[in-house]
Amino acid sequence: MGAQAAALLAAGGPVGDVPPDGPWDGALRLDAPEGFALWRVARTHGGVGLAPTAWDGARLHLRLPDPVVVEEGPVVRWCGAPPDPAVLRRVLALDDDLAPLWYACDRVPAVRWVRAAGAGRVLRAPTVWQDLVGALAGTRTSYRGTQAMVRRLVGDGPFPTAAQVLAADLAGWGFRAPALRELAERVAGGWDPEELREGDDDSALERLRGLRGVGPFTAAQVMPLLGRPRPLVHDGWLAAQVPDPAPYAALGRWGGTAAWLSALPWLR
Repeated sequence: MGAQAAALLAAGGPVGDVPPDGPWDGALRLDAPEGFALWRVARTHGGVGLAPTAWDGARLHLRLPDPVVVEEGPVVRWCGAPPDPAVLRRVLALDDDLAPLWYACDRVPAVRWVRAAGAGRVLRAPTVWQDLVGALAGTRTSYRGTQAMVRRLVGDGPFPTAAQVLAADLAGWGFRAPALRELAERVAGGWDPEELREGDDDSALERLRGLRGVGPFTAAQVMPLLGRPRPLVHDGWLAAQVPDPAPYAALGRWGGTAAWLSALPWLR
């Protein structure tokens, strides 16, 4: 996350390219933990503004692959084929166990608000492939630049497959193009990025770092999107928000996530 994305998320207004509304073919309500707030999940990181995802200030817009809108409740409306509830639950982190994180945050004054706010759920893309592409697009550029790169790939439809990315013009991706192309080749060749959800945290982090273009900071951004604690990498925008990482380092595996939450005051 950089200053541009943080400012948009803090403001609470629209983020990303909000599509036309409806008409909707059906609706369902998902069971959610007590205290769940859609706005808090949607405004956890800049991925909410990367096509085809968007936040209109009150509702979350997705493609799964047909258009979906999520309202507080959470209530889901769709056009076309009904979405898979299991995918929606993963996207909204509805089944994440936040108790260990809250216990850790209770030990640091700057993040003791996390438990009372019910914070800690992170918005995820429907697939790890989509999250990885978004992370590569965020490497050493502005948030507007990241949005533009992803928008070129997506156009007006759902998120592209690896084969479609390999056929796309990646000129606008600059030095990131070889990393994206190599990732797409691996996926098109049969590698399933969903396997990064399996195994222990250290193994997943090692596999992430083995991908071209994924350095320590990018890997730290991706780990929560896999349902894992964020490593404490004191770099980039986070370092400016949290000058002293020592109190968070004492929290062990939850230190990075706690430090990240301390830099997001709009979630309180």
